[in-house]
Amino acid sequence: MPDWITHILVPWTLITILGFKFKQFNQQNAAITILGALIPDIYKIYIPLEIFGIHLENFLNPIHFPVGSLLIAAFLSLFFIERRLIFSFLTLGIITHYALDLLLFNGGICLFYPFSPLEFQVGIISVTDYNITIASIIAAFMVYFIYKRANK
Repeated sequence: MPDWITHILVPWTLITILGFKFKQFNQQNAAITILGALIPDIYKIYIPLEIFGIHLENFLNPIHFPVGSLLIAAFLSLFFIERRLIFSFLTLGIITHYALDLLLFNGGICLFYPFSPLEFQVGIISVTDYNITIASIIAAFMVYFIYKRANK
């Protein structure tokens, strides 16, 4: 199940691996990429708000679509000097998020919303299957130890 742990570890592992070859892929940009990977799930803030009688699900739901996520990334990148670089790393994180979500087989992702209501899914992983989380934890630890050893 691509949960928040997986959505954090997969982009960090990707950026760290790319950092061995490319100088631009450093740990600061890894943090930005992780933030980008969490952007699509910002809409879940509606869950605790409903306890207080604030119903924002329909308002926040478009954030979990690619168009909404990219708009949030564009807005966030305006706060930085290197806007294009920040936007590209936020977008990379968003892409990893949707790539992981496409693996699920209950539900789907409206990749072309608002232009098309078609939902896409690969259907490999169940929401209750934590094997991808365990695999991402193991991969992240391996990459971390290799990264630490290489930077001694």
